[in-house]
Amino acid sequence: MSIIEITESNYQDYLSLDIVAFSFAYEGAMGEMGAVYIISRDGQIYHANYCQGGDPLDPRHIADIIPVFKDISWRMFDCISNNSDWRTIDLFAGNNLVMANNIYDTFMKKVQEANFETPNKLFQYWPGFVLGLLGKDGGNLTMRDIWRLRRERGG
Repeated sequence: MSIIEITESNYQDYLSLDIVAFSFAYEGAMGEMGAVYIISRDGQIYHANYCQGGDPLDPRHIADIIPVFKDISWRMFDCISNNSDWRTIDLFAGNNLVMANNIYDTFMKKVQEANFETPNKLFQYWPGFVLGLLGKDGGNLTMRDIWRLRRERGG
């Protein structure tokens, strides 16, 4: 599995992604601050960062890649969707997940079945849950796996 990097230099190549879910980390979030992880309907994972890295994405271009971004009300540590086709989930510690409404209920059922001992565990497991719902490889993929894949290729 590969993670495609979106940077300020190449973001225009990714303006028509068929996005089903994305996570967003505030500047002070736990984990990778400034990270945006996107999963498209075909199961591809994309990564951008708007405050770290050698070619960080200009925050003004996030909505170019993720059009629903402009329909989200961002609050101090969470967000709400003003678009009935998208739902939000607080991943805790400054991390948020935004998901297409058509997979939300099934996703939440999977979360309930996982019966995490602490709610913040969802942060680690959301990518695999989404990929599984899409019927794609990587149904057990965690954020740690994604970070390792990025490190291995120098990302």
